[in-house]
Amino acid sequence: MALSPRQIIAAICPELSGSPSLPVFLEMAAEVTDKGFYGTMYHYAVAYRACHQFTVAGGGNSAEKTVMNMGGGAPVASMSEGGLAISFAQGGAADGSELGSTKYGKMLLGLRKSRPTMGVNTGGLCL
Repeated sequence: MALSPRQIIAAICPELSGSPSLPVFLEMAAEVTDKGFYGTMYHYAVAYRACHQFTVAGGGNSAEKTVMNMGGGAPVASMSEGGLAISFAQGGAADGSELGSTKYGKMLLGLRKSRPTMGVNTGGLCL
């Protein structure tokens, strides 16, 4: 039996799982995720995207959210501890998306890369 996006979210992002905004984030993620592209992994793609959108929107209370807010959503390029120096990477992921700015977005990028391409790769977005 395949896991539902809600079950996946409960396992990987408890802050979103317990949020009253969960149905909204699931709907937003489902609207821009192509079931044909992800096939049997569609539920994972929806869950990862919903968690990513939730984190980018400032949901949860994780350390990742704190670091993201400091860098405007840009991924951390380097950190120091003694004199507290944090530098942020320019831009987003190599494909120009912001998905590289959260661990959930990176999970979605990994899933996207694992899918076989048949001609044109839409990146899992509905066109």
